[in-house]
Amino acid sequence: KDIKIVRLFNRSFIDREMYLEETLQFGRRVFQNALSIQYDGASWTILYRSNHFDMDCCPTCDFVEPELEQFTLDEGKLAPVPPQSTPENIHQIQDLMMSASFTMREDGTSGEIKIIFFKDSVPFPVQFNPSIIIGMNASRRWVADCGGFRGDGLSPFFIADVVGLYIETPDPIQDVFTTPLYHSCIRKAIKKLNWDLDLTYEWFELDDVMAAIDQVFNQQEPEEFLEDFWRLVIVE
Repeated sequence: KDIKIVRLFNRSFIDREMYLEETLQFGRRVFQNALSIQYDGASWTILYRSNHFDMDCCPTCDFVEPELEQFTLDEGKLAPVPPQSTPENIHQIQDLMMSASFTMREDGTSGEIKIIFFKDSVPFPVQFNPSIIIGMNASRRWVADCGGFRGDGLSPFFIADVVGLYIETPDPIQDVFTTPLYHSCIRKAIKKLNWDLDLTYEWFELDDVMAAIDQVFNQQEPEEFLEDFWRLVIVE
């Protein structure tokens, strides 16, 4: 059974859907979120990177590396809520403990890790327990559906922007978001992205940004580049 658990859960995931936000309220903001699950037969270790930064020029010029954080939960044992999860926690409940429970389909195709809270060794009631559900999407890609980590009144647990659907990545989390997407300024690619999709579009996926970088810097014919260049100058 342990082998099935390891095969299902021991993966790294990255949020590819919510990368670049452009709104009137927050301006231009870049989100970098990734997590990794490691099970060794006796304990669960969750490693994650999660930050966002405001963008004045582009994701490369304004890059901020997110710190690598982690917490470990031993099976059948209580552990303190990690300190990094409490600064923006509206509950600020003292001596709050937690443990991990998990369920898995018999065929090993999906499973869920859920964090349960305790106060004085008694289950502490919350409206929504943080959880990570592992499964495969319609495109046959492994995904992690994360919820309950926002500290927004439904749960006393907070890990910045860890929420939503994450896609498996072959890269170890130690290497994810440690360097900018490109080795030089990608402002032209961001402008092209806005032009091609929608000038009022709010969210851009990481894959959209990477495709724009590839088109502007790696694949474009000279005539196409000059046409786009003068068009961006006019926009400026």
